[in-house]
Amino acid sequence: MNSDLVTTILTISGLTVSRNGNRLLDNVSATVARGSITLLMGHNGAGKTVLMNCLHGLMAYDSGKIDAPPRAQQKMVFQKPIMLRRSARQQLKFLCPLLVDAKIEALLARADLIHRADTPARTLSGGEQQKLALIGALATHPDILFLDEPTAHLDFEATKSIESMIREAHDGGTSILMTSHNRAQAERLAQHVLLLDKGMLVESAPAPQFFSAPSHPLARHYLDHV
Repeated sequence: MNSDLVTTILTISGLTVSRNGNRLLDNVSATVARGSITLLMGHNGAGKTVLMNCLHGLMAYDSGKIDAPPRAQQKMVFQKPIMLRRSARQQLKFLCPLLVDAKIEALLARADLIHRADTPARTLSGGEQQKLALIGALATHPDILFLDEPTAHLDFEATKSIESMIREAHDGGTSILMTSHNRAQAERLAQHVLLLDKGMLVESAPAPQFFSAPSHPLARHYLDHV
């Protein structure tokens, strides 16, 4: 068997996206290793969310190719999760209709939301909403999980809890591609880093190398300002 098929879960080849005359992604090519936590980094407007949306099938691209697990084996958690007009427990049941009640309760307990189970999901705090979205995404054990700034604007305790859940998902075999502006967080979690700048991939490196000795001048400049 081709070793690439074993070690790579996601391959991006020459991906290009233009909107209204602006090049949002410019010939992006990269791979994500199976079972890894890969951090997608870059300044605002670099193209991170555009790339994530393309990978998850939410946005069309002009040219290139994406080889990824089927959509049913992917999950994505957005920076601002979509909360329905129902309780936290009902939201989770909607996201995971095949799960038995005992499993739903166990997931709520894992996210420290059991005491908030009957609270309207839309009135939960930002961290609670993010944890609810994350346990919903992880409940079906996806092959790959896309996380778009999952801890943006959250306090330390919520961030710590979500990072713990991310590590548990990774330990359980889920491959994770995550965006973050938080260098300390990226250093805690990342095994590999992809750096976008103005829609172009300028660096792809193992995390220790990226943070200690990036090869591209734009990567060094980026690290000097985060």
